[in-house]
Amino acid sequence: MERQAERIGRLVEVKGNRVTFDLSVDPAVAIAEEYYPGQPGSHIRIPFGGEDVIGVVESIRLAENPAESSKPKQQAMALLLGTVPVVQSSGEPKAPFVRGVSILPTAGKDVMMLPATELKWIYGEGDENSFSFGTLSVAPDRSANVHMNRFFGRHVAILGTTGSGKSCAVASILQAVTKTCDHPHILILDLHGEYASAFPEKSNLVSSEDIELPYWLLSFEELADFCVDVTEFTAHNQIMGLHRAIRSEKETAASAEDLSLGVALSVDSPLWYDMRNVVRTIEDWNTEMVQGARGEKQGPLYGVFTRFLMRLQTRMDDPRYAFLFQPKRYTKSRTLPELLRTLLTVRTGAKLTVLDLSGVPSDVLGVVVSVVSRLVFEFNFWNPARADTPVCVVYEEAHNYASGSDAKGNRAAKEAVERLAKEGRKYGIGIVVVSQRPNELSPTVVSQCNTFIALRLSNPRDQEFVQRLVPESLAGLMDMLPALRTGEALVLGDSVIMPTRVQISMPSPEPASRDIDFRRGWRNEPVNVDPQAIARRWWLRRRDV
Repeated sequence: MERQAERIGRLVEVKGNRVTFDLSVDPAVAIAEEYYPGQPGSHIRIPFGGEDVIGVVESIRLAENPAESSKPKQQAMALLLGTVPVVQSSGEPKAPFVRGVSILPTAGKDVMMLPATELKWIYGEGDENSFSFGTLSVAPDRSANVHMNRFFGRHVAILGTTGSGKSCAVASILQAVTKTCDHPHILILDLHGEYASAFPEKSNLVSSEDIELPYWLLSFEELADFCVDVTEFTAHNQIMGLHRAIRSEKETAASAEDLSLGVALSVDSPLWYDMRNVVRTIEDWNTEMVQGARGEKQGPLYGVFTRFLMRLQTRMDDPRYAFLFQPKRYTKSRTLPELLRTLLTVRTGAKLTVLDLSGVPSDVLGVVVSVVSRLVFEFNFWNPARADTPVCVVYEEAHNYASGSDAKGNRAAKEAVERLAKEGRKYGIGIVVVSQRPNELSPTVVSQCNTFIALRLSNPRDQEFVQRLVPESLAGLMDMLPALRTGEALVLGDSVIMPTRVQISMPSPEPASRDIDFRRGWRNEPVNVDPQAIARRWWLRRRDV
């Protein structure tokens, strides 16, 4: 194949890893394979010292020209990304693309086009460690390959405004993985019930009606955060009393199940215990009378737990919290292995688990996320074969529970997600953080992500936040974010050979996230809408009746 050698300009300035070049061709006229010179996002090559220095165009401008009579020149600014050594006789690459430029080209050097055919040389065909979920925007016939180990092992952030295609991007990525791998272990925390339709086969779909995360799996901190109002004057005594009651009840339950834990047992051990006994114990303390010098008097904890007991009993009786306080399946400590197998698809035949959290009350969402995250961490922490069971957790709408603030109810969730972000890689746990409001995400979580999939972002604060996440040398590429098409993204980080503009493939089947067609819906009188049936589902809190 003869190499195309179209010259498109000449370097006029080299400043660090950024260069400016005069365009010698019209940027509005396509040349060779619809290549538009100077188009932001297009690639260039600069032959220098037996290598091709590869760059990507960031912007284009009209150069200042003192000669008013001459035709104004246009200049393009580009970011230098790396080099490709070439064989002089054929002009084809003889080695893979290498990030970084050790010796910068000098002003006056020619700038050449890098069309789709040559871009293929750089990206290659991929190998067994790569997978693809889209095509190069500048070469639609070419797959955009990403390195699987670096992608999942070093954490991913998928960021984009509402309607930019985040849900489809997540579904497309995971569908590509499930087609490539026979036994992945993926857990999706689905806040809006979108992903069940995208994975109808070989998946473990836990609907919002069937979800069970029993109270005995909660750590003491999680339970106290949920049940104790720290603004109350007696909050400290409530926490101490709850700790004492749960510890005692777990000791009794462990002995009854003959688990022989001895000194290993703690208040945080994932052991079943009877919450009703805990309530009765605390009720006794709350009404206890003791003998004094002049007769009976109120005990030391008399009345301390009154509001606490009302709050706890109300939630235990509330059907919205049945998944927490009224478990039907996981009612003994020995059911914990079954729960772990279900969540993490261990020898179940499923490739991923979709945990539908759309029916979980907002005030307990943080607790649920915290519990699930901790279960995943503890599973591989205590798993000597963790190298054989790497796990990926997908956090949908992560800004709702892993935000930069310490809002009540979300502190435990934020800390649990941050723990996976900071320590998960050591234990074979990767996370995918998905958000439409990156500005509200925990900086600790996002700073640990090494691959960013940035879809369209229109909010200036979110754009600025994403710009701060990437290296300063790549910040200029973020200016493209408002102009990206739906389903198009900038992919940056360790898992891609260079910053890449990717058109993400549409998943098949799609998640249930498509925008509602208002015009079609408002044209005709609805005939399939039954308010009585809707009311009944609302009463029963079930969407399957």
